[in-house]
Amino acid sequence: MRNKERGFSLVEVMITFLLIGVSVLGLIKLQTYIEQKADFALHSIEALNLAEQKLEWFRTRGALTPDASFNVASYDSDIVSGTEQARYFYTLTWTVTEPNSLLGSVKTVDIEASWFDRQGNKHAVKLHTMISKFSEFES
Repeated sequence: MRNKERGFSLVEVMITFLLIGVSVLGLIKLQTYIEQKADFALHSIEALNLAEQKLEWFRTRGALTPDASFNVASYDSDIVSGTEQARYFYTLTWTVTEPNSLLGSVKTVDIEASWFDRQGNKHAVKLHTMISKFSEFES
């Protein structure tokens, strides 16, 4: 009577290691993809917040404030095209145009908050609005 012991051959073990290796590489790729998307989401939310803050400041034109430290925007001198660096990563750029048909009572504002990702690719959030010369704060 012969005793047959059964086990794994070297080929089966090598195939198993190959499958585990490919699976691990796939998981690493998935992890980097998730990190990039999470990073993009965080940066785009922050860029949107910065752009909205700038537009809200433009909308303070004509406001009266009891606090002298609170700076309000002037329709003629402050709501003009410009650019600024914000919070290390972001560049805010806004373009202000006055449509001829509305006789200078409305300005069109396009604002872009841009940043560069880890790979050096530029991303941006853009907002578009119109601001009237006539303030809702004035009676």
